[in-house]
Amino acid sequence: ISSPDRERAFQALEVATLFALRRAVRNGSVWIEHSLSFRGRARLFFTDERWQAESKKHYARLSLPSKAATFLKPLLARVTAGVDAVAAAARSGVLRVDDELHLSPLPAEDEDPEVTKLRAALDHRIGEVQLPEVILAVDAQVRFSWIMLGREPRSTDELLMVYAGIMAHGTSLTAVECARMIPQLSATSIRQAMRWARDERRLSQACQAVLEFMQRHPIAATWGRSDLASSDMMTMETTKRVWQARLDPRRNTPSIGIYSHVKDRWGIFHAQPFVLNERQAGVAIEGVIRQEKLETSQLAVDTHGYTDFAMSHARLLGFDLCPRLKELKQRHLFVPRGTKVPAEIAAVCEANVDVALIEKHWDSLVHLAASVMSGHASAVAALARFGSAAQGDPIYEAGVQLGRLLRTAFLADYFVKDAFRNELRRVLNRGEAVNALKRAIYTGRISPAQAKRVDEMQAVADALSLMANIVMAWNTSQMQAVLDRWSNRRQVIPPELIGKIAPTRGRLRKRRIKHVKPIAEVATA
Repeated sequence: ISSPDRERAFQALEVATLFALRRAVRNGSVWIEHSLSFRGRARLFFTDERWQAESKKHYARLSLPSKAATFLKPLLARVTAGVDAVAAAARSGVLRVDDELHLSPLPAEDEDPEVTKLRAALDHRIGEVQLPEVILAVDAQVRFSWIMLGREPRSTDELLMVYAGIMAHGTSLTAVECARMIPQLSATSIRQAMRWARDERRLSQACQAVLEFMQRHPIAATWGRSDLASSDMMTMETTKRVWQARLDPRRNTPSIGIYSHVKDRWGIFHAQPFVLNERQAGVAIEGVIRQEKLETSQLAVDTHGYTDFAMSHARLLGFDLCPRLKELKQRHLFVPRGTKVPAEIAAVCEANVDVALIEKHWDSLVHLAASVMSGHASAVAALARFGSAAQGDPIYEAGVQLGRLLRTAFLADYFVKDAFRNELRRVLNRGEAVNALKRAIYTGRISPAQAKRVDEMQAVADALSLMANIVMAWNTSQMQAVLDRWSNRRQVIPPELIGKIAPTRGRLRKRRIKHVKPIAEVATA
């Protein structure tokens, strides 16, 4: 800006102004009155009058005490015990501490020969199947086509239009390609099916119905905990001319992210499009609180799905964020000011948490959590406003202080409990496995027409999740049928072996839906 070349100086001033405006919009000091995404900070909260009248109800709904001290007392006791446990582990040599804390990697899990044998036997019994047959079989059990239509299908063509709308959104097939795959329908009718299938409520409700069908099988109980989940983002390639596209650092291609939540017992329960290279903490929290039928007490995320403020916000909303932290500096522990830190971990433990600040702004933190829980504001918008650009804001600073205490309690368990680490690794790996399945289903690019519209991208995310759930539900039902036949022959398989067989396996091929007979059977089932 101070360059003697005034033309370059004014160009630099333009860039600096845009960066300052971007930061101001993100922290809420500048807002757009009619925007939901960039609303003013005050509009994230209930009005003061409403909060004064309804605060007790919201405190009860969130199961939170009216005084911060009541909430902090057990948390501080847990932090103290956790710090002592980490210090003991450092003394015994389990943890190595120099300038940073170094954690020994978990040993790789060796493949049990019995698991390999069981997997091969199940694959042999189930065999290869066509994707349309999988869709028909699951619809016969779940009737998600009824959910999509809002009523019972009246004809075979209506059923075909339901399937075409889902496949056109949930795979890389265009309307013309779907018409070649389904000769009974024209490309025009498939485009019409895509328009009404775009309603996210229909797709998400159908996805939920398939997930519930999958979870009803006894085999699902062997896969893990019902209240544990993971969330991660999958990148999908598109054209660089799409405004939401960002360069994927791994693939070096313009891409859009789809953020999915996966149960420890498999199955996707929430999906949402998201911009790459941004913090994912808001969308991670949003997926949990908008799912009211399935309880989630712990959500495993990677580094991008975590901030200190997000940890406190999630805890106030009723669940714990469990981040797998990549950077060593993020593994530091924090305790309240004046707390004596054990000498063994003094390099990685800081006594700088301001408990008084948390107590002072406790009501504002709960106020924000209640506003998000009730749907007055989204967690994505709230976490965008209370991100790093909000440094200096007292509510943000109070949330960060509380988040550091929660992070310390979590890390203490993570450092000293290998079973807990294994559990988080397992559920995060399952999220990656589901993403691999989704890539096998959606093999091409997202078209510019879909990527440019928010509702189209949401339809792609929901339809792809529905397709993945359909595949996993079909695999689950087939595995359960095989295990039931073996059980009737008194060939009992131990649950610990069954729990290691994923429903994401299978050999699927796309084929023309040209046989009307099985579809008619579905309609009359």
